[in-house]
Amino acid sequence: MLLSTIPTHILATVDNDRLARGVEGLVSGAYEVALTRFTDSEISAFVTNGDQKTYSVTLTEGRAFCACSDAMFRGKTCKHATALALYAIRTPQLAVQSDPQHETPHDLPAPDLRLPRTRRNSF
Repeated sequence: MLLSTIPTHILATVDNDRLARGVEGLVSGAYEVALTRFTDSEISAFVTNGDQKTYSVTLTEGRAFCACSDAMFRGKTCKHATALALYAIRTPQLAVQSDPQHETPHDLPAPDLRLPRTRRNSF
């Protein structure tokens, strides 16, 4: 199954310093991972660090994308992407929960997509 190879491929691109910081943040509980998408080709989540800054992270077979400065300016696989990859590896039930044919009582509620009313000429 492709799901298990995405985190492995991403972790193979991480340098030792970022790997250590990703592991430390995840193990200590300083990082919180809020999974938003888990498919055969993509894993996406919001990763919140110890400073309560939240970053959007997406992992694909070939690359990790994160909104942090390290990833954006240096083009490196950052500690947030590392934390998400490790989270995906150590939480294998995510693959079952993301299967559309598998119903679980823990499914996330559907988002409220209604638009609020606005007043005309309010500028």
